[in-house]
Amino acid sequence: MWLRALTLLAVLPLLSACYLPARFDAEIDLRRTGLYSIEFIGYIAEINLYRKLHEGSIDKEEENERREIIENDFRRDESTKEVSYFQKGHFKVHWVKKGDLVKNRFVTFFRRNENMISLSMSPKTGAIDIRGKYLKKQDKDRLVKYGLWMEGEVRVRTDTKIVDHNATQVIEGEGREKTLIWRITSPYDPSPKLKLFLY
Repeated sequence: MWLRALTLLAVLPLLSACYLPARFDAEIDLRRTGLYSIEFIGYIAEINLYRKLHEGSIDKEEENERREIIENDFRRDESTKEVSYFQKGHFKVHWVKKGDLVKNRFVTFFRRNENMISLSMSPKTGAIDIRGKYLKKQDKDRLVKYGLWMEGEVRVRTDTKIVDHNATQVIEGEGREKTLIWRITSPYDPSPKLKLFLY
């Protein structure tokens, strides 16, 4: 029992963030002009709360207090359109952001220290990197062992020059338009990566 509890506690120091996208759909649209939109709809697990519920070390009152803090954390971001508690440390989240990557240079869902999807641009070269959440194998093993999972789909529509990617599928559209799709079936699937050029 003690060993199990200690192993659970060891999950957090190894993770770079406390939020884990559990079941989701994410869509990114990126134009040659630098204009972008990102939409995320799905369920996000807050690992600390999930861990305590899994251990049975939290009562209903504390769970409700923690739930309110997390919901307020999301609501502070004006891009959050909806957030509600589902169960067992999981929250339903709808998040939408639009802007100009040439001006912003770096955009992330949800924020820098909770980076689940990011777009970054080099102003000198026009190179853009789009990346999904990365976890080390030992983190994945521990999360899966204690019942956390990751499953969903990421889609990127763009008319920019694609240099490299690890997408599951690429669909050709009209002209330069392409849609890249990553189907995530488990935490062990490769994290989405895409490199493009605006210029």
